[in-house]
Amino acid sequence: MISSLEAPENGQDTGDDDPQEFLRDLLRRSGGTVTAEVVAEAREEYGIPHSTLFRLVARFRKTQRISSLKPKKRGTKEGVTRLYPRTERVIAEQVDDFWLKKERPSFAALLRRIREVCLAEGLSAPARRTVQRRVSELIPISAARKRGEREIEAASTPSPGQLSVAKPNALWQIDHTIVDVIVVDEQYRQPIGRPVLTIAIDVCTRMVAGFHLSLEAPSRTSVGLCLLHAVYDKTAWLDERGIEIPWPIAGVMSG
Repeated sequence: MISSLEAPENGQDTGDDDPQEFLRDLLRRSGGTVTAEVVAEAREEYGIPHSTLFRLVARFRKTQRISSLKPKKRGTKEGVTRLYPRTERVIAEQVDDFWLKKERPSFAALLRRIREVCLAEGLSAPARRTVQRRVSELIPISAARKRGEREIEAASTPSPGQLSVAKPNALWQIDHTIVDVIVVDEQYRQPIGRPVLTIAIDVCTRMVAGFHLSLEAPSRTSVGLCLLHAVYDKTAWLDERGIEIPWPIAGVMSG
């Protein structure tokens, strides 16, 4: 339950037509819970999509400030420069085709190469820190594989063990991984985060028994929801999504 919904901080009156005041009143009536009614009213009154609403409430729970319920203005933040898609393409191509080589060119060489290509295409060259940020976002195991660095790849890749079972549904293995995509807000197109995939795999058949996808960090909740998905029959779940491929794994594990 949200605890600081009685009045704006510092006694400030935000006004009835202010989005943050409107959201404060909505959440106070719902006991701090983002119900379907809260989502509907927020969208109807101010056009706030449900994904933005959940993000605002999560930010408020963290800061405990009513001002954090105020939707941010659209567009790029002051002082932040957004690259043209063509410049992003040049960076991505040069990192992949030039820098991720067995010869391991230096970062300075990569920077010179990007600037040369941008100049040839009539583009403004990106700042050094921008290129550094793109390089730091690379997945280490993918970079090692691209460069042919077998030792690093082998050290980063899980090795198969001797675990085996005689029949399906006797043992599941569960793990979490961060998905290589960035979720953005559907209205303001601002990054929200990378989702986490929790997946259960049947050891005998190597079939995925169930999964759970969330923007929250791995927890007992995500494991529990993954197990719940694994236990139930998948027929209705597949029908809802128009998937005609069978998923014949369900039920409680039995030794």
